Amino acid sequence: MFRRFRIKPQTTSILIFVVVFAFLMTIFGSVQPLFGQSRQLSLADILIALRSKKAEIDEKNRILADAVKERGITFALTPEIEKELDSTGARTDLIAAIRSKAISPPESIAEMRKAEPVKPEIIVPKPVPPPQDFAFFRLRAAENLKSGDMAQAIADLGKALEFKPVDTATLLDRGSAYAKQGKSELAFSDLDKVIELDAKNAAAFLARAQLFEKEGKIERAVADYDKSVEFDTSNESAKISAAKLRNQIASAAKKSEPVVSPVEKSPAPVEKSSPPAVLSVGPLNPYATELATPTYSAMDRRMNIFGRVTVEIELDETGKVVTAKATDGARSLRVSAEEAVRKSKFRPVKSGTVPVKATGFIIFNFVNQ
Repeated sequence: MFRRFRIKPQTTSILIFVVVFAFLMTIFGSVQPLFGQSRQLSLADILIALRSKKAEIDEKNRILADAVKERGITFALTPEIEKELDSTGARTDLIAAIRSKAISPPESIAEMRKAEPVKPEIIVPKPVPPPQDFAFFRLRAAENLKSGDMAQAIADLGKALEFKPVDTATLLDRGSAYAKQGKSELAFSDLDKVIELDAKNAAAFLARAQLFEKEGKIERAVADYDKSVEFDTSNESAKISAAKLRNQIASAAKKSEPVVSPVEKSPAPVEKSSPPAVLSVGPLNPYATELATPTYSAMDRRMNIFGRVTVEIELDETGKVVTAKATDGARSLRVSAEEAVRKSKFRPVKSGTVPVKATGFIIFNFVNQ
């Protein structure tokens, strides 16, 4: 009779290990360790061993990790391969062993895998527009003035004045542009402002004199021409214009004189002179006993409407205002100036001792400060 033999548990574990190791070594083709150096493990070797059902996964990982450390591998560990190993059951120790033995791709393969050389992108910088500041608008206005585009020049000069509201050169240019457009009120407003800011600005007096001459206000034109020459003695244009207007005034006065015939040269009986029907006295400020101040509205201030307004006035024999008519300045300022005159009081204008009707004017200057 045969005797029964009981195999101890320790012996069973050893036998299983030997069988599994022999199986794995067979897969890896390692039957030659006794005859020469073991070959390196390929990726296929490791994947086949991991998928084998001959042993538990942890045992397979331990055996494979030892084999990798001892024999090395034939492939490079890329993120894709590492992901595949992980999904097949590779544990941390096995991955670490493979990483420690990983090789770099052959130079030829690496060169083949290199991406096509990227052509450098040539970026052409876009031109940066100049800042739209005072200098920008002044330069563009000068170009528009040169080309004769008065409307655009005036618009640009207005933009420049938003940066420097009291720049006399800009105000002078805009006033001259308004004059060329025939907008006398706006032109006078800018030119008056220049003279208010710079009382010795010869160019402003010259421009305003030319505007007065164009408006037919000869005496005022002569006065401004003289001021221009006073502050710029080399201003031949102003000298010639002033002399021409003086000749016109003298010629007109000479034509108004009566022609005296030889017969009329004999002494005539002296007649008692009668006062003129209407006496022109020029500025009426000396005759004002109570001069009202015109209203300068907040709207006009916000819109930067300012300048001088001349009001032509007619008084009766008692000094009462009969008519008040503004002849220059912005329209809204004219209305305010006319109302102020009507509220004012004047003493009678006399010719000798006789009160007479009189005409004259008063100038109001609206200043936006």
